[in-house]
Amino acid sequence: MKRRFEQRVAKIASSLLSDWPYVSSSRALRASVSIFLLLFPLLGRAEVASVVMRPPQAKAWIGQRVPFFVELRARGSFSGTASFDLPQIPGTILIKIGSPLVSSQDLEGESWFVQTHEFALFSQRSGMLAVPAFPVRFANRDGFTGPATDVQAQSPGFTVEIQRPPGSEHIGFFITTESLDVTETWDPTPGPAELGAIFKRTIIQRAPQIPGMALAPVPTTAPDGIRIYPGEAATNDKLERGDFLGERSETITYLMQKSGTLDVPALNFVWWNPKTEELQSKTFPAVTFEIATPPATAAAELATATHQAWLWLLVAASAVCLFAWQRRRLAVWGSHYWMTLNPPDRVAARKLLRACRDHDAAAAASAWIAWRNTQTVSFQPTPELCASVLEMQRFVFGPATTHSWRGDDLARAFIKFVAAIKTPLIRESASALPNLNA
Repeated sequence: MKRRFEQRVAKIASSLLSDWPYVSSSRALRASVSIFLLLFPLLGRAEVASVVMRPPQAKAWIGQRVPFFVELRARGSFSGTASFDLPQIPGTILIKIGSPLVSSQDLEGESWFVQTHEFALFSQRSGMLAVPAFPVRFANRDGFTGPATDVQAQSPGFTVEIQRPPGSEHIGFFITTESLDVTETWDPTPGPAELGAIFKRTIIQRAPQIPGMALAPVPTTAPDGIRIYPGEAATNDKLERGDFLGERSETITYLMQKSGTLDVPALNFVWWNPKTEELQSKTFPAVTFEIATPPATAAAELATATHQAWLWLLVAASAVCLFAWQRRRLAVWGSHYWMTLNPPDRVAARKLLRACRDHDAAAAASAWIAWRNTQTVSFQPTPELCASVLEMQRFVFGPATTHSWRGDDLARAFIKFVAAIKTPLIRESASALPNLNA
């Protein structure tokens, strides 16, 4: 398209110059006029951005859906699916809504293909919220055919002021919606029950313009004697004729572990209606369970408890007498088996891994030296282990720095090295370093 435009301009310029004798007499002047006529239509033309942010409204409420849009522009048709690396903001959810809207626009005298993507922001923190710029990747073709060209760009950021509704200072998780429909069902119906009985309670929340993942989680509080097993929250959002309805369903299991009268406290759901600017709520009353004790259970429990008490008393007395009689021999045996189970190299290795897990460079340096001193056979650390140890020592013994040290690399290299030399030095549990890849 651009080449055809340039050829047309050059043809017009050549036609004009052929009819202008004075200009035709000078090649240099003729070339200058041709270049001027070629570039004149481009003068003052603004560059069209490939990614445009349509920011949201300046102010919003806590828990309110704040929509914003990102436009992707290309001279040719789009190929594939665009991807967005949405930023992680504490107390805030950023999600993409639906499928993009494809259209065309005339920008700076040219026709552009435009994809409009809708996003929604939900924040639980009041104050000025800054959403930084985030990467965008998409592909487009030259016209309708040809190979696709990858485009990497940045979507501009924006700021929005999140306001807390008056009177909601004491409320934790909070949403803003014009209506909230909450229902509950019990299976079986609460009432008199026996010890060990199980009751399931299902809470379903529905709200317009709010996705299920942004609705408040159901509180799981119960008195002593009732054990609670929260279930996984399920969402079922629906979009019908442009109306968005979010749904969140949670099932809570109550296990009766104690006889007597047990009360499950009331559930209160509070939200802010932005249309009426009022706090609204719905409360499910407290539920009472009468848990009966089987007649023979009380006597059996008392007899069992008495028997166990005498048994433990006899075991404790025997242990005290044995310790008093053989205390020296027991001390020697205990020390011997303790050293067998916990030799110095294994203790030093555990201290090193613990220091790496806590990201404590000084403790890691001491533990590394202690472990090396326990090795009676010379060994050659791997390049990975040498590099990790050197990095740790530079942090501990080098000049002061504002950067923090992380022990993930050192722990990983140390474990690989010990496994390679097939020396059973470490008996840490699998959870000793839970976040090596964090």
